[in-house]
Amino acid sequence: MAEKKDDSLKRDHETPQEDPSTKSKDQLKNHHDKLTKKDSNADSATDHRSSEIKKLKQQVTDLQTKYDQMENRFLRAEADMKNIQNHAKKEQADLIKYDGQQLAHDILPIVDNLQRALAVDVTDDSGKQLKKGVSMVYEHLTKALSDNGVEVIEALNKPFDPKFSQAVQTAAADDHHPVDTVVQILQNGYRLKDRVLRPAMVVVAK
Repeated sequence: MAEKKDDSLKRDHETPQEDPSTKSKDQLKNHHDKLTKKDSNADSATDHRSSEIKKLKQQVTDLQTKYDQMENRFLRAEADMKNIQNHAKKEQADLIKYDGQQLAHDILPIVDNLQRALAVDVTDDSGKQLKKGVSMVYEHLTKALSDNGVEVIEALNKPFDPKFSQAVQTAAADDHHPVDTVVQILQNGYRLKDRVLRPAMVVVAK
């Protein structure tokens, strides 16, 4: 019995025991590897997030650029539309303002002929009667023109203005007619509001 006990003790003594320091080193190495792997994964995740953030920032920049371009195109289109509307309004206002311009222009030669007829001297009763009728027609026409904004250009004895008059002859200047003064009107000029329908044909002192 004692002999078996001694054999058991001998086997226990001969069985190799695990070195605690070796176990500790292995654990530390494994822990270090785990931490290194964890740090590597963390760095990889950080790089991925950084890349995603850069992409998102670039997308925001691209979208802002596109927005600015679209806004500029919209503002230009809006300005063009306003210009077109203003131009159309101006044209419409001009049409209303100068309505009847062509009709008035066509009537002016008739008025000229009536004026010439009235300038003829008559002595007999029939001639005087005819002249009276011509005068009435002339008055009606000039009143109709005046009611529609057509007026005679007043140029006689005034400084010559090429915007309203056309010099076709010259005359010697005197005390009553200084240089560049309208001495005589050969044909009346007319204007519709602020627009010249026909300049006056005048004689200017030189």
